[in-house]
Amino acid sequence: MFNVLINTILPIFSIIFLGYFLKIKEIIGSDYSRTANQIVFNVAIPAMLLSEIAQAPFRANFNLRAVICTLGALCAVVLISLALLHLLKVPDSRKGTFLHSSFHGNIGYMSYAIAYYALGSDHFPRMAILSSFIMLGQNLLAVWALTTFNTEPRREAQGHQLLKHMLRNPIIVTVLLGITYSAMGFSIPHPFQKGLDILAGMAFPTALLLIGASLSFGSFRLMVREIMGIGMMKLICLPLLGYAFMVLAQVPQPLILPGIILLAAPPATITYIMAMELGGHPELAATSISIFTLLSAFTYSVILAILAA
Repeated sequence: MFNVLINTILPIFSIIFLGYFLKIKEIIGSDYSRTANQIVFNVAIPAMLLSEIAQAPFRANFNLRAVICTLGALCAVVLISLALLHLLKVPDSRKGTFLHSSFHGNIGYMSYAIAYYALGSDHFPRMAILSSFIMLGQNLLAVWALTTFNTEPRREAQGHQLLKHMLRNPIIVTVLLGITYSAMGFSIPHPFQKGLDILAGMAFPTALLLIGASLSFGSFRLMVREIMGIGMMKLICLPLLGYAFMVLAQVPQPLILPGIILLAAPPATITYIMAMELGGHPELAATSISIFTLLSAFTYSVILAILAA
C-alpha cells in the first residue's frame, strides 16, 4: 500500500495541494477558477472521453451486471443514509445535503484522474461507459434528495429545471455520443483525433488544480457528526457494497476495480452548487468535499493496493 500511495496517489494529490497553495497565494482567484472549470467541464474532459470511448469496442467494454450492481449500491447507501438521518439526529436544514453528499461522487474530476493515471488508458473506456449510468443515477437521486428535504418550499419548483440541466450534462452527453459512435463501428478521422488529444491533455491537470483551489475546512467543528456520517457512507460503505454486489453477481474481474474507483470518489463539487440552488446546506457540502477529497488519498491507496495487486 505504501508503494501505491507514494508512486500513484501522491503525484496526483501533489497537484491538488499545488492548487490549494496557489489559492492561498491568490494566484488562482475566483474568476480564474470559474472560467477554468467551465473549460474543463465543457471542453477538455468531454474531448478526452470522446477520444477514448469512440475508439473502444462497445460490446467488449459494456457489462449490464456491473451497471446493475453499481446502481444497486447507490440505492442501498441512500436507504442506509435515510436511517442515519434519524440515528445522528441531523437537523432538518442539513438532511438533504447530508443524504446527497453520502452518494454523489466526484467522478468527472477525481475518479477519472485516479483511473487514468493508476490503471492506464486501456482500462479507461470501460470505466467511462459504466460511469455514464452512475452519473445518471447520482443526478436523479440528488434532485430527489434535495427537493424532498428542502426547507425552503418556495424554491422547490427549481428542481425540475435543475433536473433538465443535469440531463444535459456535457460529460454524460459525450459519453453517450461516444458509446453510440463506438457501437456503430465508426472511427474518428485522424486530424480530428489529434485535436481531441491536444484538448484532452489539459483535462486532468487543470481539474486537479481546481479541486485544490476549492478546498475549505471552516465549518468542520460545527457539524462533526454529519461530516463523519457522510465519510462513512461515501468512502467506505458505498465502495464496499459495490464490491460485494459485483463479486456476488460474478462481474468480470477487469470491470470490478474501475467500478470501485467510481463508487469510492469523494463528494462531488456539484453537491455545493446543488445545495445553493435547491435550498440545501452549502457549508456542510463544502466542508465534506474538502475533507474527504484529502482522505480519499488514503482510501484510494487501500483500494488500489488490494484490487490492483
